[in-house]
Amino acid sequence: METRLIPLGTNGFIPTFGRHTMSFLLLTSKEAILFDAGTGVARLPESHIAQLLEPYERLNVVLSHYHLDHTVGLSYLPGIWTEKPISLFAPSEPLVEADARHAIGTLLRPPLFPLTIEEFPTQVEVIPVEKESFSIGPHKVQVRSQIHPGGSIGVRLDDEFAYITDTAVRQETTELVEGVSLLLHEVWLTDDEAEEDPRAVSMHSFAGGVALVAETAKVGQLMPVHHHPAKSYEDLYAIVKLLEACGTASVVFPNEGEIYKVDSPG
Repeated sequence: METRLIPLGTNGFIPTFGRHTMSFLLLTSKEAILFDAGTGVARLPESHIAQLLEPYERLNVVLSHYHLDHTVGLSYLPGIWTEKPISLFAPSEPLVEADARHAIGTLLRPPLFPLTIEEFPTQVEVIPVEKESFSIGPHKVQVRSQIHPGGSIGVRLDDEFAYITDTAVRQETTELVEGVSLLLHEVWLTDDEAEEDPRAVSMHSFAGGVALVAETAKVGQLMPVHHHPAKSYEDLYAIVKLLEACGTASVVFPNEGEIYKVDSPG
């Protein structure tokens, strides 16, 4: 079975223009893997997505960090994913400035939420990500620390897929994502915006830098994600043109709810 990607949420910070916050469902032949759990988790019950999830016996969730626009969807799961177990891969020290179990326990407990994770209707196993490699079923996962308030991690799965968000542009990212078929990378800023706001560049990515990462790493396709909520679709399509002009990677714009084939490398 070919690997498929469904963008569930592509925005950063808050939902706008019909776009949810960050969450991406990757379906391989063996595993269902949710990268981040923003408000996009609300799309999981949509009929075509629920049908695709039906054969899988477990939902894997990989968090890049703990900011609410990437984690609020965890609180949706008791009403959405009630019968099959969940494996929650959560970044921990020394990769980020947090203890995984403490962070999850803080997010999901009264008075902020009526249930603790132990009280979810299905079994949830919290797996702290403390090292730079681990496995999800047959898949090799590699991660790297990133520059972002509180820390975040970039993620690579086998040679097919990489997920980079909430980070300054870094040389280490190029090394992590080298040769992947599909790179999802935050593009929060245009180059002009980056020049005007050096503080934002210290914790978020800009178009020209991302295009260079994709070109240097020789990725197959680049999908810009973590859109600034103030940007209209017209603004985002202009960023796609900018990415195409700056680099050589094929650029794919993510439409939420659509199904994208992830090609095998080679």
